Amino acid sequence: MIMNVNISPKKYDLVAQFLHWSMTLILLYLIFFSHFEELPDAVMESEIELHSGLGLLIVVLGLVRWYWRKTRPRPAPVETDPPWQTRAAEITHQAFYALFLLAPAAGIVLAGLVAYPVRIFGLIEISGWLADNEGAAELMNSVHGFAADLILYLLIVHVAAALYHQFVKRDGLIWRMTP
Repeated sequence: MIMNVNISPKKYDLVAQFLHWSMTLILLYLIFFSHFEELPDAVMESEIELHSGLGLLIVVLGLVRWYWRKTRPRPAPVETDPPWQTRAAEITHQAFYALFLLAPAAGIVLAGLVAYPVRIFGLIEISGWLADNEGAAELMNSVHGFAADLILYLLIVHVAAALYHQFVKRDGLIWRMTP
């Protein structure tokens, strides 16, 4: 049986949906529950371990998701969208993938610059591999935080666009990412 790979499915497959929603939940946790400045040292250390592990998980899931997106058919762009909206959606998705790498990379470099221990899920130490450098650590902390802020802003735009499609255009786009 020969399958036409140019046929566009109506929905994303379950793997794509799982990757989308699991990354969404992890990212929301990382963004909203990752303010360590005022925590006691023992709590801060365990929170940083969880944060580091989840950040690495975002890299892994993001790479799997990118590969899945490139190798599997996905729904066609909405036919009623003007070209600029289709292009804006594509740019937003590309920016997400870049930030899924940039934010954790900056976090790993940051961990390398600090004197306190940073472990991924308490197992793999990633701190101290660079010289303890407060100025460079502050810069990497800013890059890491800026990338996280951009992810949050893109999430807001992404949700707003999905709600626009659901409640204004009423084109059912939102159901393509649900089982």
